Amino acid sequence: MSSKKEILTPSAKIALIPIVVVIVTLTLSVFIYDAQPHIALFLGAATAGLTAFLYGFSWDTIQSGFTESIHRAIPSLIILLIIGMIIGVWIASGIVPALIYYGFNILLPNWFLPSILILCSIMSVITGSSWTTVGTIGVAAIGVGQGLGIPAPAIAGTVVSGAFFGDKLSPMSDSTNLTPSVLDVDLYVHIKHMLYSTVPSFIIALILYTLLGIFLTEGSIDTDFIANYQTIIRDNFTLSPWLLLPPTAVIGLILFKIPAIPSLIVGVVLGGFIQVAIQGQSVNEFFHILYDGFTISTGEEEIDALLSRGGMASMYNVVSLALIALAFGGIMNKCKMLESIVLKMSKFVKSTGNLVATTLGTSILLNIFSANQYLAVILPGQMFEDCYKGQGLKLKNLTRALEGGGTLTAPLIPWNSSGVFVYSVLSINPLVYAPYAIICWLTCIIVGLFGYRDITMEKSYKKE
Repeated sequence: MSSKKEILTPSAKIALIPIVVVIVTLTLSVFIYDAQPHIALFLGAATAGLTAFLYGFSWDTIQSGFTESIHRAIPSLIILLIIGMIIGVWIASGIVPALIYYGFNILLPNWFLPSILILCSIMSVITGSSWTTVGTIGVAAIGVGQGLGIPAPAIAGTVVSGAFFGDKLSPMSDSTNLTPSVLDVDLYVHIKHMLYSTVPSFIIALILYTLLGIFLTEGSIDTDFIANYQTIIRDNFTLSPWLLLPPTAVIGLILFKIPAIPSLIVGVVLGGFIQVAIQGQSVNEFFHILYDGFTISTGEEEIDALLSRGGMASMYNVVSLALIALAFGGIMNKCKMLESIVLKMSKFVKSTGNLVATTLGTSILLNIFSANQYLAVILPGQMFEDCYKGQGLKLKNLTRALEGGGTLTAPLIPWNSSGVFVYSVLSINPLVYAPYAIICWLTCIIVGLFGYRDITMEKSYKKE
């Protein structure tokens, strides 16, 4: 193949071929046959590779597209596996059951949803990890909320809202660091500018969750179920102040800016120590739980389903989907097909409002069709940088839009890695909890309105 062909950008019509394949196969597999989205994305990646090869790209270029994309995500994939281990060990060691047990005593039914929103937001800001928050507080919240008679989708949506809201405002979050770095915007300038849209979103969500909590819990509290739940936890786990050691240590390490991977590993090790020393389980059980997760049989189906989870193996479905999605997005990016589609959309960005709306829409579409929130931030950032400069807008306006459209909508898409992770941990389909994940979609709307109403759209560059 000639090098001249390899530097050409495919037309938008050619670039849309793999996306059409993904749309058709996803519709068939997910919505009609109720199958996993892996094969649809695999066929999309294969179609993207074949399309690029026929257009003139070499196999080396195509291969580098998916290998480079996967290479960048390896730390995140390792974190996924560690989170799987920490979920299993923290349940087996009694940490999560203790949170559920005391949560029944502390959390009032009518105030449960707003309380969970605040707790998840704080945890996520401190740790910088929405996934860690979902895997720990989220699991406990599902157990407590169901005992209080609150539907699981509402609980899951609240957990996701708080976890991803806090993640966006945390200077330790990988995605929050990535987004401004793409456009050379200062991290704290980026976070401060996001407050204009995320704080109103949080306040509105807090009010709505309060009203929703009152409506959902009216006359529906099952006190017998709660008492039975607490009895089962007492019968199967030893409750001790030592159970606070692993989560406290993890939070402390992250506050001292220790990277996520070693901090989470400390959480796994301390959880194993508690499991053996306090719960009286064997080292052999600890190693098996690390891989296969924790299982329990209490005779109560709902409790068994809630507490039987975790382990490295539980994350394989998420990791495999992430690898395929990264391959698909990497090929589309490396072979300039995504660039072609985004450039085609540039004619819609003549006004500030349309520019912000197009940025949001592009990020959401990339979240859907590449199933990769990092690509949903990186590519539109690179593509629309000159457009924002041309309209005399500071680039922090762009980074805010990228977070609103790219990062916050990722957990609402069933085949996106974030959506699959939440599904695997909380057992609630993203399409079911999405209406309740208020902050995730409301922030996107607020950012778009700010663009059209010219609110906090700070100027700096002369119009070009």
